[in-house]
Amino acid sequence: MRGRGTEDVRRHNLSTLLGLVHARGGVTRAEVTRELGLNRSTIGALVGALVEAGLLVEQAPSDGAPGRVGRPSLEVRPRTDGAEVLAGYVDVHAVQVVRVGLGGAVRGRRTVATSAPPTPARAAELLAAAARDLLAESPPGLLAGVGVAVPGLVRAGDGVIAHAPNLDWRDAPFADVVAAGLEAATGQRLRVDVANDADLGLIAEHRRGAAVGLSDVVYLCGTYGLGGGVLTGGHPLTGHRGYAGEVGHVSVDPDGRACRCGSRGCWESETLAAAWAEPFDLDPDAPDIADLVLARLAAGGVVSRRTRDKLSRAFARGLANIVHLFDPQAVVLGEGLWHRLWPEVRDDVMPWVDRLVMPAMRAGITVRTSALGEGSTVLGAAELAFTRLLQDPLALTQESPDPDPVLQG
Repeated sequence: MRGRGTEDVRRHNLSTLLGLVHARGGVTRAEVTRELGLNRSTIGALVGALVEAGLLVEQAPSDGAPGRVGRPSLEVRPRTDGAEVLAGYVDVHAVQVVRVGLGGAVRGRRTVATSAPPTPARAAELLAAAARDLLAESPPGLLAGVGVAVPGLVRAGDGVIAHAPNLDWRDAPFADVVAAGLEAATGQRLRVDVANDADLGLIAEHRRGAAVGLSDVVYLCGTYGLGGGVLTGGHPLTGHRGYAGEVGHVSVDPDGRACRCGSRGCWESETLAAAWAEPFDLDPDAPDIADLVLARLAAGGVVSRRTRDKLSRAFARGLANIVHLFDPQAVVLGEGLWHRLWPEVRDDVMPWVDRLVMPAMRAGITVRTSALGEGSTVLGAAELAFTRLLQDPLALTQESPDPDPVLQG
């Protein structure tokens, strides 16, 4: 802490303490003392400040050990009527909004199906209406922010969607549009943060899911487009404009299917909904496309075997590429088509991965499905929305009740 003032040190310690409680859902005072390396009186003062701010509560442990000698350490937990965020996810055929409390507890969810990819204005309208309905159920003690996940290139710094091929959006100032829609629907001016869906899914899985404790991970998600989030050395890979990780557009067949990005033979165009739907004569835009594909695979037959073999090889080519590029400890299959298909086709894909990956990098290749299931992307948007509160807990709780909006990507 050399060179830092007393207030900076206190702010850092409050941030660390609140982050610890948020990540674990609850910790004892003794655990906090060990983790932060501070004396008990300092920990008491920090906990007291966050309790007074309405963010945390202290209580006796719920699972006290029989026969324990001495008074048990108090447990520090998020206040149930304390800080919350709203998180949204705009996909090709659905808009989802969840209400999430500090500590990661989901306190409400709305999903609205759309018959076609929504425009930015329509998506913002649906997000705002769902948020209004969720907030009407009971007012949160503190609404700390709004995070939104979008399957596309999100420009760092301002929440502009530079290009979302599967939504057909270009240069959409989505953070501004969502903030305006929320103000009209709820009467509140709220901070809105927007980021790529796969980047956010990675954050959620790293904090609470299949990537906990790992430092090098590639996260994949999507049904109509294949998004990628990359963690390397414990840090998200972003690129200078925030566009890094678009692994769905690496080429796996230069003469392959046309991709909505304008190229051909991209990993997503060769392995996602349209590629599976065509040989089975299915509607590629069907919301239940995963169920339809699984039914055809289960039925067997020549078409099923050929399709399974062709698309398993194509998916393996993409996996081999990302193993060679990033040398991950694990590849996590998040929300989307391959999360659903993986248990059925894993044994078809992995032998091809073994053949395609150079020998020195084959050992230890792990592909796993999301521990958070279909919720990892929107829960990552919630983590994005909590960022400002976690960085400086008391600053947000002490703001005026109607702050000017701060919009960023």
